[in-house]
Amino acid sequence: MLRQSIVIGSICACLGALAASPAQLDAPGPRAVADYALTDRVIVVWKGEVARKAAEAAKAASLPAFPSGPGSAIRKAVPEPRAQARERADQIDPARISRLNRLERRGAEMGLSLRSYRQMGDGSEVLHLPARMTAAMIGQYKTQLLADPEISREIADILPDRLAFPQLTPNDPQYVNQWALGASEGINAAPAWDITTGDPNLVIGILDTGKLNHSDLAGRWIGGHDFVVDTNRANDADGRDTDATDPGDWVTAAEAAGGPLAGCTATDSRWHGTLMAGVIGATGNNAAGIAGVNWQSKLLPVRVVGKCGGYTSDIVDGMRWAVGLAVPGVPANPNKAKVLNVSLAALGACDSAYQGAIDAVINAGANVVTAAGNNGGNAANYSPGNCAGQITVGATDRNGGLPTYANTGAAVTISAPGGVGSGIDGILSTQDSGTTTAVNDSIYAAGNGTSISAAQVSGIVSLMLSL
Repeated sequence: MLRQSIVIGSICACLGALAASPAQLDAPGPRAVADYALTDRVIVVWKGEVARKAAEAAKAASLPAFPSGPGSAIRKAVPEPRAQARERADQIDPARISRLNRLERRGAEMGLSLRSYRQMGDGSEVLHLPARMTAAMIGQYKTQLLADPEISREIADILPDRLAFPQLTPNDPQYVNQWALGASEGINAAPAWDITTGDPNLVIGILDTGKLNHSDLAGRWIGGHDFVVDTNRANDADGRDTDATDPGDWVTAAEAAGGPLAGCTATDSRWHGTLMAGVIGATGNNAAGIAGVNWQSKLLPVRVVGKCGGYTSDIVDGMRWAVGLAVPGVPANPNKAKVLNVSLAALGACDSAYQGAIDAVINAGANVVTAAGNNGGNAANYSPGNCAGQITVGATDRNGGLPTYANTGAAVTISAPGGVGSGIDGILSTQDSGTTTAVNDSIYAAGNGTSISAAQVSGIVSLMLSL
């Protein structure tokens, strides 16, 4: 495992221009705090022997891996093995349904309609709320529920299933140069490439909006899974499956005004996962397009973000699955990642769902790299970057200064180029010109944000692990 203080030989040329985070600036970010504040789900965390049995059952409910490689078409799990897996799980933890029913009944007595949604990879449960609520409102209901001794005997915590958002601001397509890879203004990648351009057998997990088949990423994607359950947000009409393609995350003005996505920000599709993939791994030295930090390692698309963000429960399941850990109802991952790039942020303290997933990933032998956030505030207020054990990345501009959007503070481990604005001060990456669905035209666009900074560091970590 990499620790934050480790330096590995000459590969540290990659780290030459990375700077410690400057002091906090109080400036508004591009995403309003209100976007982070509401959720229509909670995560129920069991405790003691109940937690042990639930975790064992969740593992039993996972599905065998589908074959990968040439000739293996994208397929969904058929009902028979999924039902059989759930039956095995229920034999291990036969009290699961009665626990959930008891919780729903107690909620109804309080005037709170709770509806069981699904089980998570660690055995915790996701429940639907009757409406979107703030963390404070959920906290009040939690206090009332846990006042019941029968419930508090089994439940350790009830957490808001918060929405995390991509931390990048895309700009108009234009190619100038890749100053972020250079010696004077960027990460000084060239001396590192003299040593390694990446291990083709190493896998980098990108937890994001999914993948597009950009020409500068040809041959780099491997496997993947779509973890977005909510069909209102998934935008592909089928929930979880083995197709991690990004269908677009646009939100119309009408959707933002009413319905399941009310309160979201109207936006065109951002293709955020493909942008991160280009920064990490666009193929270099191929006489075309741009160069990423790592030119050889495989990129594992783990789709955890849909329209208007991604839920904690989907993100942490995606993190576990990416490193080979079991998730109920999901085929095992044969392409285990050693680096996870999580260029996402959600308002709030690090909760047990995120911390548990990060601990599990680290124990599985992988590294987690997260974005500090784009709110011009204290990174300690945004998760999962404020959790322990992972690498939280802030941003610098072309002159090594602090962009106004970048979160700062003691939670930031290191900063890397994040860029500012459009044009030559932004950072070029792989993109698509589709404003709703992809047109697959393999263009390039400049962007900025701590998402890009995190992707730079994920690329560097992957080069270090390639030695």
